[in-house]
Amino acid sequence: MDRFIDSHNHLHGFSFDDWELQGMCGMVGSVISCGNPHVHREIWKRAPEPEDVRRLWESPLRMAEAAEAKHHIRAMCAVGVSSMTRVDGWERLIDELPGFLENERVAALGEVGLDPGQYFGFSWELEDQARCLEAQARLASELKKPLMLHTPTYKNPKEFLGGVDTQGEVSPEEFRLHYLKMDLEIINAAGLDHALLVIDHVDATIVDFVHEETGAWCATSLGSRLRPIPPSAVVEWVRRHGAGRIMLNSDLIPYTSNDLYCIPRAIRAMRRGGIAEAEIEKAAFGNANALFGFGL
Repeated sequence: MDRFIDSHNHLHGFSFDDWELQGMCGMVGSVISCGNPHVHREIWKRAPEPEDVRRLWESPLRMAEAAEAKHHIRAMCAVGVSSMTRVDGWERLIDELPGFLENERVAALGEVGLDPGQYFGFSWELEDQARCLEAQARLASELKKPLMLHTPTYKNPKEFLGGVDTQGEVSPEEFRLHYLKMDLEIINAAGLDHALLVIDHVDATIVDFVHEETGAWCATSLGSRLRPIPPSAVVEWVRRHGAGRIMLNSDLIPYTSNDLYCIPRAIRAMRRGGIAEAEIEKAAFGNANALFGFGL
């Protein structure tokens, strides 16, 4: 059994048995991204407000402590104002974030980042999203806290909650890179060191850009059917770029189909592909352990 840290998931929406399975498969650490209203299995008829998001931060923090005791998985959280669902009055949350980021169980600020497709049929102007992202990037920079950057997935409105639609005329092939470049302009202007930046949901359309044009961490999400990535792709990327900045995560999402074995599959694929054990250890465990301060 190989130990691994899942650097991004939404396990607060999963069952006892799912947590137990992850522990038996080798998960020793987990970062729960808990600020996104749509991953809490709730349906929103109005845009969330600060008190709603605050509850979405506080509940997983309590659950993480209990889950750690039961499943022997070091459970950490990431808190932030996500752009996947519009949040009215988000400015008040920026004032509260520093207090949450001081919590020893909070590993990162996130996940945050521009997303033109809004859940539950809401809309959020990109200009205002950009202000929200910049404020959080400045906080991460000032507090020296890792920032988890969500890169958006092209969405089919018939397949998502509340008739999600993807705005604009960017093609699916260019979609993630287009918004990543916009995110980076904002993040760079805020002065965030790329050593603290985790670019998440990296796929074949941006993996080379992340390695060649940024100094950020490259986190690839393997478990959600929302953006399927075969284990063979991880092998190819580690061969091409090395594992020095690669992290594996599942991005397990409770409202859609998932592969609960995705990270062990990737580890086995790397081993079968002849990747050195030291490189496998970095991608599956070491990089996340060091950046997020698990101390394992």
